[in-house]
Amino acid sequence: MQSSVERAILAARKVSFLFSTLLYLLPCLSSSAHALIIPDNRTAPWRGNVGVPGGIPNRTRIYKNIVTDLGADPTGVKDCSAIIQGALNKCPQGQVIYIPEGRFLVAVQINIPNNKSNRSLRGAGMERTILFSAHNKSMFSIGRSTWPPSDKRPGNWVSISSGATKGSNTITVADTTVFVVGAPLAVGPNVLPTWAHNLHNQSDTLATIRVYAKIRSKTSTTVTFDPPCPFDFSGMNPVALVDSTPMLQGFGIESVTLDMSVNTAATYPIWFEQAWGCWVKDVEIKGAYSRQMLWTMAVRCEVRGCYTHDVRGTGPNHEGIIIGPGSWNLIEDNICSNGGAPPIVLEDSINPASCNVIGYNYVINTSPGFWDISFNHGSGSFLNLAEGNVINNFKDDGYFGSSSYNTLFRNRIAGEVKLKHFSDYYNIVGNVLSDAGVNYYDAPETSGYCSSGAKAVYELGFPNIGNCSFSGTFGPTAPPDYSGLPNTLEGCQQLDRNVKATILRHGNFDYFNNSTVWDSSITDHTISDSLYYSSRPGWWPDGIAWPPIGADHDPMVSPIPAEIRYKALKPANSSASPKPGSVKNSKSNCKPGFSTLLPAEWLASTGTSKMHFDTITLEDRHPKPGNQSAWLGMEQLGKP
Repeated sequence: MQSSVERAILAARKVSFLFSTLLYLLPCLSSSAHALIIPDNRTAPWRGNVGVPGGIPNRTRIYKNIVTDLGADPTGVKDCSAIIQGALNKCPQGQVIYIPEGRFLVAVQINIPNNKSNRSLRGAGMERTILFSAHNKSMFSIGRSTWPPSDKRPGNWVSISSGATKGSNTITVADTTVFVVGAPLAVGPNVLPTWAHNLHNQSDTLATIRVYAKIRSKTSTTVTFDPPCPFDFSGMNPVALVDSTPMLQGFGIESVTLDMSVNTAATYPIWFEQAWGCWVKDVEIKGAYSRQMLWTMAVRCEVRGCYTHDVRGTGPNHEGIIIGPGSWNLIEDNICSNGGAPPIVLEDSINPASCNVIGYNYVINTSPGFWDISFNHGSGSFLNLAEGNVINNFKDDGYFGSSSYNTLFRNRIAGEVKLKHFSDYYNIVGNVLSDAGVNYYDAPETSGYCSSGAKAVYELGFPNIGNCSFSGTFGPTAPPDYSGLPNTLEGCQQLDRNVKATILRHGNFDYFNNSTVWDSSITDHTISDSLYYSSRPGWWPDGIAWPPIGADHDPMVSPIPAEIRYKALKPANSSASPKPGSVKNSKSNCKPGFSTLLPAEWLASTGTSKMHFDTITLEDRHPKPGNQSAWLGMEQLGKP
């Protein structure tokens, strides 16, 4: 028997939510063109290097069913944690511990050591297999990192004589004795370059710009690692950061609901450490009090198809999916509805994150005052990519320090893009930005400009997370030079003009200009479909536009799969599913966000249909003149 969430997912893959409209809706619609060229030294080779190597495996051999084989209680009365723990400890590599449909009490934290690689914990599906916690620890603690952290030991920083260049996966050092095959290493500059800066009393001698990889092999003087180095550090006195702890590999959690709403204030329902090629797939996390999911010292891991929602707390220390430190990870095709503050974030404090991809996620209902995706609530965020996401706000906050060479590509960002101080060399290409109520293209250099509620497409270089005040200005210089500034937030309250001076903006449609804005120095107006896929990915459903977002497409914004799944979730106490239909509207001069009540037909699971009134909202998905189709969002007001 399928759960309501699974039925919604299956139905959504067959329903496009495209409503035909009459020609007189066209005055509501607008369009333009689109583009991209980003120099190679401003991006990482994400293609083929992010997420689980070879893709998440579909393991078919079940080692144990915890109910039929091991006697676990599927009613939620008796604690099942010892049964789950024991089964995972004994599970052979490449096999699955299966948790069938039911509700299971996990009264004690499940711990997976680094030597339990290559096994899966799998349920029967979201809302069918439900695990709930009765303690304030993580439900799953998977892997163990080196403690104290390796970067706190001066002897772990080893000088590199050659190989710290883009595309190289072998470095040369004086002696490789301390390097461990199967363990992580990081490559970066010995001291931060002048265009990067640490705050919170962390000196710029702490190399927070670094890229993590896994050691494949070594000789007496060379170390080979994967993925390859993404940047030329050769002129920066490069170093390798040694970590002696081998990584957990190939461990996955799949197809369960983690219900954190009952008697728990757990910090993280799921916490992975020292992980290579691990994953969380098709997992629902609901009602968490603090955070949702943490990946610490993770390389080439993946969060896919998950649904995080309805957190019970907000404000600082209530983030959603967090990576840091880590590199080359993939957060893709997830739904976050009130899923944390912010729901998806790289870095928390001084925990560098680099070369990660956040792709095709649908983020909605985030707590007011917070933002949906952030590369940087830390220091050293570097060469990360956000592509194809549908969100309201993006912010890199600069609270702990700098972020550099990050990219926003083909996203729909209906609110604002805020890059706080020390956010340099950003690439913003091919996005559809803002809404009809925006007041500025670039925020004015006026302290407190936003106190009246004014909004800008871009807010660049302001120093503080929660306000738009500043004291004085800094720069620009070429390159940016922060070496004379203190390492405190209080001492860095200037408006940083380097952020605007180093940004690359090209082919973005915004609703302040109501057109696509191009960089006049870039003649190429042909934008690629993706920066990490060579073609439409195999998981992308038929009948859904690829790529879904861009002013070079008509409409400029089509629904992404995660959005379709979210909107197909059944209304409370109803078995109804949305059904494509035709609507007519005679209003003229309507703008994005226009809503009206219209009759809509919903088809019940029994095959019968009932009519009731729904809200139909015209979204910012405008076809070009002459096209008779528009994307409409539908919100159910009542059950059939």
